[in-house]
Parts: sequence; C-alpha cells; structure tokens
Amino acid sequence: MLRIIFLFLVFGLFACSPAERPADNSVAASESDVSEETAPEPNVYVEYLWCSNGVNYSKEAADARNAMWVDAVNGVGMSDLGASEITPAGWTSENFDRITVLFWENKEARDAGWDTYLKSGIEEQLNEAYPDVETCGGEDWANVYPTNSYQIRQTSLSDPFTVGYQFCNFNEGKGPEDVREFLAGPWTDFLQRYDSENANSSYGLSINVPDFDDEAVEVHEGVPDTFDYIWVNLWGDQGERADGLAAVEEYGQSMMQAANEASTCVDEQVWTGRRIKARS
Repeated sequence: MLRIIFLFLVFGLFACSPAERPADNSVAASESDVSEETAPEPNVYVEYLWCSNGVNYSKEAADARNAMWVDAVNGVGMSDLGASEITPAGWTSENFDRITVLFWENKEARDAGWDTYLKSGIEEQLNEAYPDVETCGGEDWANVYPTNSYQIRQTSLSDPFTVGYQFCNFNEGKGPEDVREFLAGPWTDFLQRYDSENANSSYGLSINVPDFDDEAVEVHEGVPDTFDYIWVNLWGDQGERADGLAAVEEYGQSMMQAANEASTCVDEQVWTGRRIKARS
C-alpha cells in the first residue's frame, strides 16, 4: 500500500522561490513568497535535461556512458543524487530524443553538486570516452529545467515505469490554496476508494513547481508558454495506468470536475522511464 503524505506537504505546496541554473540565468526570489516560518520546503529538487542522440549513439554506448557517469559522480561525493531517463511514449519531439531527470535532496545539494560536477571535468571525460554518443542540457546548459518537487504520494518503481505530465495554470481567481483543498478533499476521497480496490497499487503523484522563468526558456511540443505547476502521475507498474483511467471514468468524474475548477491543464504527455542511478 502506498503512503499518502499530507500534513507537511499538501498544505505547503507552491511555497517556493526561483533557483540558480547552471548557466547562471537565475530569477530573483519574490518578496511576496511565503515566509520561512510558515512555508514547509519541498521534499525533492528535480531537474530535467533535454538529451539528443549523437552520430555514434547506440543503446549499448549510452548505457556504458551512463555507467561511467554513475561511477564518476559517486566518486566525487554525489551518492545521494538520483537519476532516471524518460522517453516519449507514442510520440516524438523535435527538441530532444529523451530527458534525463535528476533528483537532488534539496536546492542546496543541487547547487553544490553542479559546482563540483562542472569543476571535476567529468563531462569532458565522458565526451572523450564516448564521443558523439549524446548531448544533454543544451548549449551553456540552457535546456536544464529545475523544479521544486512535492512528492505527495510515493511509490516504488520497477523498470520500465510510466510517467504522465500535465502542465497546469490556475484559473482566474484561483491559486495554490485551491489545489491544496482539492488534494485534501476530492482527490483523497477518490484515492481511498481506488486503494480499496487496488491493494497493490503502484500509483504515485508529485507536483513540481518551476524554479525558472518559464517565459524566458524554450519549451517543447504541447507545453504552454507559461504554467504554474506540473502535475506528475507515476505508475511503477506500466499496466496500471489503464486501470487508473478506468477508475476515473467510473467514479472519478466529480473529482475531475473539482480539479478543473481550480486549474486548467493541457493534455497529459506520457513517457516511459527507467532508472539510471538510485539515491543512496
């Protein structure tokens, strides 16, 4: 049975400030952000890096490069860093072939980790050992997208797993408090019935809040130019997504109506994921 985490996380959603990025094109924190005394912190800091195949790409070469990368980052003290790879499922993008997802303990760990990584020469060593296999992050790391992640419902993963992303904006007159109310009410009610009928559910949920200026970055197909948060569905068992959709259709319509009253989200983008590096 999965764990639903509310007391600390749900009521602190969206209490975050923008972060520095590798290319130092950061956004200053707003004075209107909720104070530290009243705002819990997100429990994971998640970054997305666009990755494109090079002329020498093969799955075997990429796997070998990833193995070298894992050993190298562990060797410089980043054993707590987690990483996965997600690939579009049933669709393609002109911007990338896949995305590498980095999971940091917090923003401070992310800042220190990038500083160590860029000074270590690991990236250069990888490119020398596996030339033209893949390129991630874009020129000057312009295609690195950091987010404050609130893992509302945690789950264990088996490879491959499925991820669904919906990019959402608050409706007029609505805000984070309305999403918190939805999560604590209709969403929880729906999940209680769903769990009672699916005792071994592998479903998880995160809400990721962009820690970058979304109006100033490049976005890929199907992503609005601006968005307030990303609703991230996760299924550790790939077959369960169909079961979840069937449950929503059968007894989740009032829940969906409540969600649509708070926010407007684009159609879900579905990805196939696999783990590259577990967090220690």
